[in-house]
Amino acid sequence: RLAQVFINLLVNSVQALPSRSMAENRIQITAEAVGDSVELLFEDNGSGIPTESIGRIFDPFFTTKPVGVGTGLGLSICHNIIKAAGGDISVESEPEQYTRFRLRLRRG
Repeated sequence: RLAQVFINLLVNSVQALPSRSMAENRIQITAEAVGDSVELLFEDNGSGIPTESIGRIFDPFFTTKPVGVGTGLGLSICHNIIKAAGGDISVESEPEQYTRFRLRLRRG
């Protein structure tokens, strides 16, 4: 189930990258032990999420993508998987700059 979360976040990152030189695009994944948890960051320098959409990003059927691209279920499913595992997922984004998803999961 975690693989589904990771793949969804990576696909979203790739889809958010604008048309430009590949050398300018960045997707970075980091993991760090924080107390009794592991924190994973999925960050890209793509189009970002509009400020007015941040509060709804994990709602089922909500999407910022064009019509016909995705169902609006991916991030909702990710949220449910992480919560069911006893973890937490959050997002930070600056339009036209970056998006960063932060996952925190208990170790062990």
